[in-house]
Amino acid sequence: MAHREYDPSEKNNLFNNIYLSLKQDILWLRLKPGTLLTEAYLADKFEISKTPIREALMRLSYDGLVTIFPRKGYCVSEISFSDIQDMHEYRYILENTCLSKVIDSATEEELEHLDSLSYSDRVVYRDEEPLFSKEPSNKERDSEFHIYLAEMAGNRIIYNQLVDVLEKLQRPMLCVAEKEYMTRGLDEHHQLVELIRARDLSAAQSLLRGHINEVYEHCARISTISKLF
Repeated sequence: MAHREYDPSEKNNLFNNIYLSLKQDILWLRLKPGTLLTEAYLADKFEISKTPIREALMRLSYDGLVTIFPRKGYCVSEISFSDIQDMHEYRYILENTCLSKVIDSATEEELEHLDSLSYSDRVVYRDEEPLFSKEPSNKERDSEFHIYLAEMAGNRIIYNQLVDVLEKLQRPMLCVAEKEYMTRGLDEHHQLVELIRARDLSAAQSLLRGHINEVYEHCARISTISKLF
C-alpha cells in the first residue's frame, strides 16, 4: 500500500495524534507488554509514511512505554515489580503533598466537584483490539478524582508529575482490578472528600495511605506484568 507523505503544516498534529493513539493502546492494554512493533506494520495500520511513526515510537521510548531494539524494531515495555513499588511510593508523596495543601484552602464548590468525581473512575477498562486511530479518543483518562485533587493544590509541577505516575501505574492497576475492590476504592474517594471538608488532615492522610497501599498490594501479586499474558 502506498502511503501519502504528510504536509509540513500538519506534521506536529499528525505526530501528536499517532503518539496519543499508540499511548492509549498501550496504557489500556490493547497493546500488551511484550508486543512487538515495527515501523512498516504501524505505517500500514495508520496508512501513513514511516516518519511520523518513527517519531511517535521514539517519544514513547522516552516515556518508558516502548523499548527500542536497534535494527530489529520496537517492543511494548514490561513493568517490573520494583517499578510498581517505586511508583506507588512516589504517588503517595505527591498526593499527600496535595492533600496537605488543600486541607485548609478547598472551597465548597471545589469539594462538591471533587465529590462528583468520587465514582467516575471506570470499572470496564479496555477493549481487546488496538485502535490504531489517527484521531485518538479524548475520553480515556482514568483517575479523574486524584487528578482533580492535584489541580486543587495549584502546583503545576506536582500536577504534571502525578498525571505521569498515574499513567505509568495504569497498566498494572488494570491487570489486577476486581469489581468488589474497585467499588470499595471509589467509596473511599467520597470518604476522603468528607475528611477534607472536616479539615481532618491526620485522618485524611491515613485514609489516603491505606487507599494507595491497597492498590499496591493488589499489584504486588505479580512480579512482572508480562506473566499475565
